[in-house]
Amino acid sequence: MVETDLYPPLKAWLETQGYLVRGEVGRCDIAAEKDGELIVVELKLKPSLVLLSQAVERQEYADGVYIALPTTPERPNPPAARGLRRLLRRLGIGLVLVRFLKTRIRVEVAMHPGAGIPRRRPGRKAALIREIAGRDLDLTPGGGAGGAQKVTAYRHRCVRLAAWLSELGEASPARLRQLGAPEDCGTLLSKNLYGWFERVRRGSYRLHPAGRDALDQLPELAALYHGELKDRLR
Repeated sequence: MVETDLYPPLKAWLETQGYLVRGEVGRCDIAAEKDGELIVVELKLKPSLVLLSQAVERQEYADGVYIALPTTPERPNPPAARGLRRLLRRLGIGLVLVRFLKTRIRVEVAMHPGAGIPRRRPGRKAALIREIAGRDLDLTPGGGAGGAQKVTAYRHRCVRLAAWLSELGEASPARLRQLGAPEDCGTLLSKNLYGWFERVRRGSYRLHPAGRDALDQLPELAALYHGELKDRLR
């Protein structure tokens, strides 16, 4: 078992409650938003001091923080479960058990978060909510390796421009904004963080071969934005 195995059932559980869920948002394994409320879930295969430290840090900006641990029929409780619950209760951290049963997976809330520490970083909370909203597809499962590339909201915006330029041939930022691109699309094109764009002449850009390769690597997202542009050109 790996930590990413916990992600699909937890994502589905949160979505049934109306949350918009994304994996690997900032340093959070799972970030979920509903009506301005931010819930964070940290995934681990067993409890540790590192896990508790991460959860306490997330309390500074999230409205509720859970840790999620797996159980199996052979091991139905996490290690030192009674002491762990006592400590989590003192810290105001919730506990979710992902029960891997013989024929199904069940998500069980063992403890909801308490008051915990005061929320002192409202700006961080707002940034995470913007990041959740800015990802049109959830392409980075929570609990992945630390060095794995995340498909961030910024990358989503650049992929949209790449997909549109692959259809249009070349275009100016003004033309792209007319079609619904974000106001900062000119900055995205000129900054060219990923090397996906080429300046044809003053105020006009086209797609670099590296951008075409990037679209091939993210086919679901590219298809979404190709379809979006076709709808807007009708």
